[in-house]
Amino acid sequence: MRTSEDASQSGLYASDCCGKELFFTRDATFWRCPQCHRLCDWEPVRITGSPAERENLQSTRSNSAVA
Repeated sequence: MRTSEDASQSGLYASDCCGKELFFTRDATFWRCPQCHRLCDWEPVRITGSPAERENLQSTRSNSAVA
């Protein structure tokens, strides 16, 4: 997921540039990295959503890896 996109599920995410970890709730918009202030990708560290939300995240990540 990238800066300005919405989180598909609640959980702890890390910025790809600096590794800064933040908690985002479902449908919250991902920010710029709070450390370097750049646009970044956010990788899930620990998902706290429902099993259906976790499955949706896995399919989203798989689809973006193919593109």
